Amino acid sequence: MKPILDVQELSTYFYTESGVVEALDGVSFDVRPGEPVGVVGESGCGKTVTGKSILRILDKNGSIVAGKIFYKGINLVDLPDLQMRKIRGKEISMIFQDPMTSLNPIFKVEDQMIEVIALHRKCKKDEARTLAIESLELVGIPEAEKRIIDYPHQFSGGMRQRILIARALALQPSLLIADEPTTALDVTIQAQVLEIIKEMQQRLGLAMMLITHNLGVVAEITKRVHIFYGGRVVESGATEDIFLDPRHPYTRALFDSIPSLEKDKTRLETIPGTVPRLINPPKGCRFHPRCKYATEVCSRIRPPEITFGKERRVACHHFEELDLHVEEDLFTKQATAKEEV
Repeated sequence: MKPILDVQELSTYFYTESGVVEALDGVSFDVRPGEPVGVVGESGCGKTVTGKSILRILDKNGSIVAGKIFYKGINLVDLPDLQMRKIRGKEISMIFQDPMTSLNPIFKVEDQMIEVIALHRKCKKDEARTLAIESLELVGIPEAEKRIIDYPHQFSGGMRQRILIARALALQPSLLIADEPTTALDVTIQAQVLEIIKEMQQRLGLAMMLITHNLGVVAEITKRVHIFYGGRVVESGATEDIFLDPRHPYTRALFDSIPSLEKDKTRLETIPGTVPRLINPPKGCRFHPRCKYATEVCSRIRPPEITFGKERRVACHHFEELDLHVEEDLFTKQATAKEEV
């Protein structure tokens, strides 16, 4: 199936007083129509920058310096601003991670939804208001017709996040980018919001790019996953395959750091070292300073991205000689744990 989104060798830099931040360095991945895909990695690895690069909503000091972003065959990098505005919101929508700051506190909910709907749907405000109310009802906002005239501060954090989901889905986009959509919410509300996103994705047949560091969510919702580290994609493949048979040391290290009552250990395993500063990132493989399998070649030469098996890709010099197989069924356990929250 031809991808709806095809990111090729994307590099995005930020220019600061301290130096150039190489936030993305040759990132390639794709998302197919109707497919939920996970983008996983530690904070600072480039996940959010990827979403903002796709929508071209980078901060003023950020710039796409290389690569292509094909959406339905159109390269968004070269698209004029006017045409990009027509795609942003209508064709590709994004749910941001903080509902507290993503809604303007001085405008009513209806003002923040109706204008966007009327603009992209080219309809009257009354029709746009009806669509806004229907979207709010769809995500479980009670008494939506009354609550739409309220201000954001009159809603709980979970309800504010539902409003953001409703706003993102009101225009029936083909691709939804969900950036850590439950970060600021408590555990119980997280489960509710994620269930709404999953249900809407399946009901509307959306392609979805779910940016998260929660491996339980990845196991339960996504079909494929792309593992990011230091502004690069280090491993890609079917979610279940990667959970059961990781091929990159960083992927395996992520799984080893998952808490488990069944592990006979007094301390939770951690990945040694720290996430690299992308102003002056490590040469060669960016994970090599933290990798127990690293050799001299890892510190000098960037590992090529190798394709193998059924749609698996990995960027590691030693992946063929390493046995990183996961003994326990983490895929099923993580999916089950998420459902029980």
